[in-house]
Amino acid sequence: MTTFRSDGSSSTLPDKRMMIVREAGEDGRAGREVRFTDLEFDPLDYEHLVNCRLDQPMMIPLTGRGTIVGGDVADTEIGRTGRFRMELQSRFASKSIGLVRGGWLPSAIALQDDSIVLPDRCVVAELDGRLKDGAIKYSGSSDFIDLFADQAIRINPALFALEGDDREHPTAESAKRSLDEAVRKLRSALPKAILVADDTNGLKGVLGLIEDTRSGIDRKQDFLMRLNPRLQSPVARRKVQSVCNEVIATAKACGLHVRSLVVLAALSSVVVANGKSPAKGLLKFKAGYGREEAYNALADLRSLELLMHIFAIWPDQRVMLCTADKDLALFWSGIRASNFVRHGGHISFDVNAAALFPGVTQEQWTTWLTE
Repeated sequence: MTTFRSDGSSSTLPDKRMMIVREAGEDGRAGREVRFTDLEFDPLDYEHLVNCRLDQPMMIPLTGRGTIVGGDVADTEIGRTGRFRMELQSRFASKSIGLVRGGWLPSAIALQDDSIVLPDRCVVAELDGRLKDGAIKYSGSSDFIDLFADQAIRINPALFALEGDDREHPTAESAKRSLDEAVRKLRSALPKAILVADDTNGLKGVLGLIEDTRSGIDRKQDFLMRLNPRLQSPVARRKVQSVCNEVIATAKACGLHVRSLVVLAALSSVVVANGKSPAKGLLKFKAGYGREEAYNALADLRSLELLMHIFAIWPDQRVMLCTADKDLALFWSGIRASNFVRHGGHISFDVNAAALFPGVTQEQWTTWLTE
């Protein structure tokens, strides 16, 4: 694998993105220049995200592959697939994060030529604030999301409508109002975007998801509200095992499986010292915690569940969930979910969540997951 440094130079071919990478030569001198298209970047992991300052330009270690279309290469290499490893010294911040199969990437880097983007409410608001008619209107620092401006990207606004704006299950009327709002803001910001499922059929799909998840959300709200008094404050190390047992017993009482994302998040909130698990921020425990606060947390987790359903049902579809919630991105990267399989109306998946469960032995982990 060749190592390159890049200044983020990019261009476009018809319907495709192109990236220019420059090889790191000896003594700081520039080496070869290679142009790639059909880009596929390997996702970044939890460790890369946890210490990132997403509100400022960053150095991004990237690996991936693409089709070689030019540069200082032999003719025989044109058209071949080449892999690269590079450090991208970017002038962009990345407050909006792309969650993809296996991890995360800055939003515009996560976007592949045939991706569907699922933006959450915060990202739609960010696009509305930064862009108008495909042009940047924001005078502050540049962000990767600005690169959406002039692209015919495919966007599904379902998450905006599914989340709702009242911290409770959306009604048919409020879901339609939210979908119309999302469509209006996205068309204003990104006139070249191709909106998917933005019509009556899309609304029917959103309403179906609301009904399909209603009973599960109710049980999960009960689960979080029961645990809130126990999990507001960090759990003392000597009490970790007993509180984990309480979390699992509460999950059973509420009819939830331990593999449920909300149960995994609650367990991580217990075992990470000093309340520093991103799951703790995601679940938003606090004094006066009620159904609205619980719904707000569960709406975020439901977006991950929807993403996993898409991976299971359409394994070849490239999808990016775009969020501005770093805790949500850290939780997704930390559970390292894989092997998504559909079973009727449910899916199964594997997790490899050592980052979110430090000190938990394989025996403990296996015991929890088989409860």
